[in-house]
Amino acid sequence: MAEIEKKYLNKIEKLENKRALSFLSPAFLFLILFMAYPVFYSFYLSFFKWNGAAEKIFIGFSNYKRIFQDSIFWKSLTNNISLSLLTVIFQVFLALIIAYWLVRVIKKGRKIFLFLYLIPIVISEICIGLLWNFIYNPYFGLINGVLRGLNLDFLTRGWVGDPSTAFLAVINAMNFTYIGMYILLFVAAIQDIPESIFDASKIDGANNYKNFFSVVIPMIQDSIQSTSLLCIINSFKTFTLTFVLTNGGPNHSSEVLSTYLYKVGFNDFEMGYSATIGCMQLIITIISGLIILKLISKSKAYS
Repeated sequence: MAEIEKKYLNKIEKLENKRALSFLSPAFLFLILFMAYPVFYSFYLSFFKWNGAAEKIFIGFSNYKRIFQDSIFWKSLTNNISLSLLTVIFQVFLALIIAYWLVRVIKKGRKIFLFLYLIPIVISEICIGLLWNFIYNPYFGLINGVLRGLNLDFLTRGWVGDPSTAFLAVINAMNFTYIGMYILLFVAAIQDIPESIFDASKIDGANNYKNFFSVVIPMIQDSIQSTSLLCIINSFKTFTLTFVLTNGGPNHSSEVLSTYLYKVGFNDFEMGYSATIGCMQLIITIISGLIILKLISKSKAYS
């Protein structure tokens, strides 16, 4: 009897699995067509010389050899790595502080502040780029206007036209764009911490500072890990903000891999080499993400 019941349950389970698969198949098809196929085609294209119109010419690993001699590629990669480190340090840590302040400190107006932080999420990056272009404008921009009003004219400059500040201008715009999303993730994580833990720490005499470092950070390590990974992915795939603000200039000072591969592909019509840069970008992003996950996992095990 038990054996018959087991067979019957197995049949039901198989039927449910088939039904679930039928519902998931459109999503898998979408994933294959619009994500997996372009990735594999890019790897295929990286072994060819092609201008997008003429016949493809197989050149083996020549495009990959060319990368090691391409100074602009290495400049773009250096900028991308710097961008990843700075955005992870600034965005994740600041978002964590703001989220803790919203959940545990502020009593009134919490929803208003959260709404204000979330506004950049619903605005397209092109609009945000144009907004920051106005703010950075050397003649009538907000930053230079404030500096002139404070009689600090010697500090005014063309923020996106100056090689020493263009990259920092892009980073600042990225912080404005993405930090709201990370705040939302951390708010949800902090709200999931049982109130009894905070009550116990309060009995032990812990203040907000101790609660933040001794309770919140250890309790939401998984959220910090996933948010840091998301931050790295966003920094490596950033294109729109850099393209709108500086187009990688001046003199490649703010060039990143996404803008460089775009120029190589659609300005120079070197589709094969552009695909090679894209493949290297994917590999570097995966390696960087794994390194961050390893570092955070070690710190989690230590804590």
